[in-house]
Amino acid sequence: MNPFGRVFWRPRVGDEVDEELAFHFEMRVRDLVERGWEPAAARREARRRVGNLDATREQLRTLGTKRNRTMQRWQYAGELAQDIVFAFRQLRKNPGFAAVAILTLALGIGGTTAIFSLLNAVVLHPLPLRESERLLVVGEVYQGNLSSLSAGNYIDAAAGTVNSLEGLAAANFLNFNLADGVSPERVVAATVTANFFDVMGARPALGRTFTSQEDQPGNERVVVLSHHLWARQFGGRGDIVGHDIRMNGVNYTVVGVMPVSFDLSADTEDLWTPIAFTPQQRVLHDEHHLEVYGRLKPGVSREQLHRELEAVAVRNQHDFPQDCTGLTFATRPFGEQFVGDYRARLIVLLGAVAVILLIASSNVGNLLLARGAARGREIAVRTALGAGRGRIVRQLLTESVVLALAAAAAGVAIAHWAILALVAWTPPGVPRIEQARIDPAALAVAIALAFVSSVLCGLAPALRLARSDAQRALRDGGRGATGGGFRDRVRVSLIAAEVALSLLLLFGAGLLIRSALAREHVPLGFESAGVLTARFTLPDAVYTDPARESDVLRRINEAAAQLPGVTASTVTQYVAMGGGSGGNGLFPEGAPEPVITHLVPSVLHLTTPGFFKTMRTSIVKGRGFTDDDRTGGEKVMIVSVALAAKAFPGQDPIGKRIDCCEPGPDGGHNWKTVIGVAADLRSQGPSIDPRPEFYLPLAQAPQAAWHWFRTFYVVVKTDGDPLRLAEPVRAAIARVDPDLPLFDVQTMDQRIDRTLSESRFNTLLLSLLGGIGLLLAAGGIYGVIAYFVSQRTQEIGVRIALGASRRSVVMLILTQALKPVAIGAVAGVVAALAAGRVLSSQLFGVTSTDPLTIVAVVATLLGVALVASAIPARRAASIDPTRALQAD
Repeated sequence: MNPFGRVFWRPRVGDEVDEELAFHFEMRVRDLVERGWEPAAARREARRRVGNLDATREQLRTLGTKRNRTMQRWQYAGELAQDIVFAFRQLRKNPGFAAVAILTLALGIGGTTAIFSLLNAVVLHPLPLRESERLLVVGEVYQGNLSSLSAGNYIDAAAGTVNSLEGLAAANFLNFNLADGVSPERVVAATVTANFFDVMGARPALGRTFTSQEDQPGNERVVVLSHHLWARQFGGRGDIVGHDIRMNGVNYTVVGVMPVSFDLSADTEDLWTPIAFTPQQRVLHDEHHLEVYGRLKPGVSREQLHRELEAVAVRNQHDFPQDCTGLTFATRPFGEQFVGDYRARLIVLLGAVAVILLIASSNVGNLLLARGAARGREIAVRTALGAGRGRIVRQLLTESVVLALAAAAAGVAIAHWAILALVAWTPPGVPRIEQARIDPAALAVAIALAFVSSVLCGLAPALRLARSDAQRALRDGGRGATGGGFRDRVRVSLIAAEVALSLLLLFGAGLLIRSALAREHVPLGFESAGVLTARFTLPDAVYTDPARESDVLRRINEAAAQLPGVTASTVTQYVAMGGGSGGNGLFPEGAPEPVITHLVPSVLHLTTPGFFKTMRTSIVKGRGFTDDDRTGGEKVMIVSVALAAKAFPGQDPIGKRIDCCEPGPDGGHNWKTVIGVAADLRSQGPSIDPRPEFYLPLAQAPQAAWHWFRTFYVVVKTDGDPLRLAEPVRAAIARVDPDLPLFDVQTMDQRIDRTLSESRFNTLLLSLLGGIGLLLAAGGIYGVIAYFVSQRTQEIGVRIALGASRRSVVMLILTQALKPVAIGAVAGVVAALAAGRVLSSQLFGVTSTDPLTIVAVVATLLGVALVASAIPARRAASIDPTRALQAD
């Protein structure tokens, strides 16, 4: 390497040009003088022959600058190539260091890349819908949340928003029985308005979508298939359009197949049919069950749409006071509705693995500092030969970049396997997570992380080595050229940072662990052991008579109850942690009018009498249902404790009456007598407080309920393994009606586990990251303390020779070693208390500043740090003072 040949040692281009022009001018003058010209005349002639000197000077300066830049680029390229080759030689020369550093960084880069890939697939990747940013979810506001619309409100909103929306589409999700083989299969269907696919911004891959004529009563026996159902059930037949398939006992004609891109998530609907509102449904402003989507016109804002929706709400409140009092519309971007709260959850995980990367970078930075001490003589020789500080920094940073890029390559492999594991272990329901993979965006992130981490871990060691005293390093043979001992602020700061970051991760994991323990022990209001649940759907084309529906449900319940091993059974439209719930506003007798403003929102259960025995839900007051609670008898209901407190505060609810669910004679009240109070249920999971709930006998189901609910549960209780009853229950239902497929067969314990699976997964993942961070921090503490001890061998030998006990040496090392740990712990506690709010939405039964978690985490971290420091401290105490004093 010849530093004197560098471009930087050349004179400035302007001076060089001026000197060159002056030389040529004088040579021309001299030539003219030698040919007999007078000196003054020669100068004038020379100046005339040269021409526009200023223009020539400017042109030459431009060419010179371009030449220097070209040479400079070649110089940089040559030096970079030398540095890269040298970096590889250094890594081969120190395989142990290279392996530890690469693996440490690879964990951070791989983990961050994997979580980014999940975030990209679920949140960042654009939806495969035309201009999805203009697609909105439109709903009514119910108890502060965006809720479903009634058919009447949808029709009115569609008519009132023509100036702001390209279209407003409605969908209702149902279960259909598809009979296209030996046994019927349950599929998820959506009945939709004819403009649904236009509003969503999707076109079919085969055939067409619905016409407005098909979206009329009597013409709705047509179907559009999803790509996944078409491929799985019909083998991807290209001639499927125009063929009939049998669903719910009637034939439907396939008119189209949607593309694979419209399979927005793993649990998306299987097919679509026209919703075909009847004239009665079009004017019905009760029964809120429609999911509604709107597409903004170009250039129209949501505020303009809200003004039109507000005008619709005002009109409906005036025209339909019984059903629309307090009506308010709201919207939400479809992308936000689609992703839900997974955006925040994934960002938290991304932040957690980014912390791991920072800890890893700190660890590698300490490794590079320690390695730099051994390279002090090498750097001193380079400096003595003329290498400037900038050149040395560039060389050392190049080595860090090569190290980080090697780690990125290993990290991409780690990320690939991590993605496969995360996709396999992630609880169901996360949209598009199955699409996560190492794509160009993920590779770009991995490379960017490599460069960032190379700067994080390599800059401080490079600057320190570049500033080292060359004469002292050459005199001392490289020992101590880069500083050492416990006054090494850079190393101490890195240790404190590692401790703080590890504590931050452990605190988050501790909060989630405590929340998980609290969820596991919260009373649910029922007994889950030995309970099997399964669903079936009564096709509306076959079961058109409520009396027949009630009879078949009774027969199914009786058939299940007679199975060997069954101790109790029930049929109900809703079970805890399952689908099919329905909400109703209840009007307690004695409440002031108008009815609409004094309704108590509550969740409906339609059940057979055995429900409470099967679920082991206690009746805390009054009685349960009996076979005498049937059609023609006194209309009765059972209320939950929460509902009783809201409907009849401070009163005994037994014998009180509540109006609900259907109009009474002449449109008046339809009173039902409260005969019992049941214990509260955590129907939506352990983390969600009990809601007001009420129970009606299935034999006294309101007429409208047979339109609301087509899917029911059969629930059986056994003293043995409930899963053994799955096939007997399936056979029992087949004996009642062979065209009723059983689906969603799960034990109640499985339903609870599924409800808890997401929080358990987050807890496990963050705990794993916290453990990795703790191990990395422990390794960093051990490495730095061991290095400090090696640097102070003579000092420790002198202390022992002068009479210091081994115990005092150990205490000295531990005291000094734990100072940065204590500083990091204090900083970590402050950061953890501030960051704990990020997890507040995922916590249950514990606050984001829980002192017990803080104490436990700090104690754990200090304990690990003490162990990591004790090993080199004990090694220091065993130093032989004679050898230590002779070591130099």
